[in-house]
Order: sequence, then C-alpha cells, then structure tokens
Amino acid sequence: MRDPTQAAHILGKLMRYVGEDNVLWGTDCIFYGSPQDQIQAFRAFQISREFQERYGYPALTPKVKAKILGLNGARVYGVKPKTVKCHFTRRELEQIRMTFPFRHQTYGPRNEHEVKLLHAHHRGWPG
Repeated sequence: MRDPTQAAHILGKLMRYVGEDNVLWGTDCIFYGSPQDQIQAFRAFQISREFQERYGYPALTPKVKAKILGLNGARVYGVKPKTVKCHFTRRELEQIRMTFPFRHQTYGPRNEHEVKLLHAHHRGWPG
C-alpha cells in the first residue's frame, strides 16, 4: 500500500515465476486487526501495461485476484468455494455488522500527526 511500484514488481515477479495458481494472500491480522483496507487496495490495484510489456509481468485481472485472495488457498486445503452469489442491500449489511461484538478496524497510526506521536513515544521507530 505504501509503494505501488514495488508492489507491482513483487506481484509481477511472483505471478511470472511461480504462477498465478501458486500465489496466496496472507495477513498478520490476528495481531493488527482487520486487513480490509489492504484487501480493498489490492482489489483496485493494477500492474501497468508498461510493466507488463517491459518486464513480462502478467495482468492482475479480477480472475487472478480472486485466485490470490482465496481460490488458490481453497484448492490447497481442499475446500469447495460457494459459487452462488449472495444478494443483500447495504442496509441489510449494516444491520448484520451491528450485531458483531467487535468492529473491523486497522490499528496503528492513521495520519502524519499520529506517526509523529508514535515516533516520539518510542524515542525512534519501534523495533
């Protein structure tokens, strides 16, 4: 999320050299909270046509993203994904979310001021 150019190189190399069927999404959300903002960023992310042509990286299509975000893992673990679309309204989704005993949130600093406070608190970067 911090450096889209490096992300394009990493994902491009993984897909080119190990194949799109062998790349899995991973997260340390158990320690830092919901990775939903990262998932949304990944869903919107693209490898530029320039990088595809220059470095031979494959395109990051919706089908490839679906494999990386879950279908490849399902295959590895022998899980059959549901293929029926689930339809609901935004209001219904909000009602479901309100029943959860927790909130999906990202932990850590969210702006420059909070980064400075964290840095000052630790007298440098946490290590």
